[in-house]
Amino acid sequence: MKNKKLWFIAVFSVFLLIGCMNTNDKDTGEVSKKPVKVIEIRETQGTKELSYNGVVKPEEIKKISFKASGKIASIKVEKGQKVKKGDILAALDTKELSFAVEAARAAKTGAMAQYQKSLNGAAMEDIDLASSNVTKAQKAHEFAKDSLDKIQKLYDEGAASKQDLDKVVLEYEIRNQEYLGAKTILQQVTNGAREEDKEALKSQMTQADVDLRYKESAVNDATLKADAEGYVMDILSEEGEMISAGYPIIILGSHSNVVSFGLNQEDASTVKIGDSIRIESQDSSYTGKIKSIAKNMDMETRTYDAEVLLDNNFLPSGSILKVFIPKEQYNAIIIPIVSILRGNYDYVYVIDNGIARKKQIKLGYIHEDMVEVTGLFQGDKLVLEGMKSINDGDIVEIIQ
Repeated sequence: MKNKKLWFIAVFSVFLLIGCMNTNDKDTGEVSKKPVKVIEIRETQGTKELSYNGVVKPEEIKKISFKASGKIASIKVEKGQKVKKGDILAALDTKELSFAVEAARAAKTGAMAQYQKSLNGAAMEDIDLASSNVTKAQKAHEFAKDSLDKIQKLYDEGAASKQDLDKVVLEYEIRNQEYLGAKTILQQVTNGAREEDKEALKSQMTQADVDLRYKESAVNDATLKADAEGYVMDILSEEGEMISAGYPIIILGSHSNVVSFGLNQEDASTVKIGDSIRIESQDSSYTGKIKSIAKNMDMETRTYDAEVLLDNNFLPSGSILKVFIPKEQYNAIIIPIVSILRGNYDYVYVIDNGIARKKQIKLGYIHEDMVEVTGLFQGDKLVLEGMKSINDGDIVEIIQ
């Protein structure tokens, strides 16, 4: 009896609870709607792009060297330092070069004096001296001739030996040559230098002048200066080292940069010099143009080396970045990345007559905080906020 009574009370309680629930449903009216914010999808014009990895490098690289050999006295710059045109980079020890300049200057002075002398002719004292020497040589010649005539007569009469005759003959020939030489010198002094002698002296003077200018230039070249603005990429030598002429000691890079990358064979046939490109480096984007494309393939990488001239020079040399080359335009659906959810596949929610509908999508090119997708259509109402609180088929309320 007691059990029947308890059973009755339980059944009554259930009916009472159901009655209360029905009463609450009547009081609240419709089922509650979940609030969401939406945007209407519009087709946007997209651009198909070729994508490559590139590296930043100086547009121009110069290997700087001395024109003369010598010992490096000082290096005035450091690796990575920026330089301006005319800045001193390094200097050679000029002690030995200075001695060579002094010797060359003295040689030039002597050559000029000899040439000028040939133009002016001999001085009067030189002519008088030459004339006096001729007179002396003539008297010695006449004396030797008289002695020869006498010894010859004695020899013919048998009063002198053959040895005595030969001695006098030799003396005569010597005096005769001295006399002829003195007359020749007098004639040269009186007439001045011959034209061919003048030309020879002029040539010697010119050669001495060239030698002096060369050695002076070597002293000037002993100070190595930057011929353009740039920065020091590397220093190949140290102070105190002996260096040969033409051997590079400093490598300079220009301030202007290019981006270098390799085009595959298919793309190399379509990309042209002057084509616009887009560069992405971390969170920044830059623009530029194709500067050059190699005509021959790099057999190691199987690509064609290409360079892009940047519109700015802020990217440091050696930076790795992405190069995008626009090729063709098309219509695309582009949505905010934040609206995308991930389960077994990528999906979003769209609203159809107040009902949330789950739609699978495929991702395409990413544009900063937007992404191209397929699986949606123009006019779809995409849930932008509140999508994590709804499920497929939920009734929603669109709020502003």
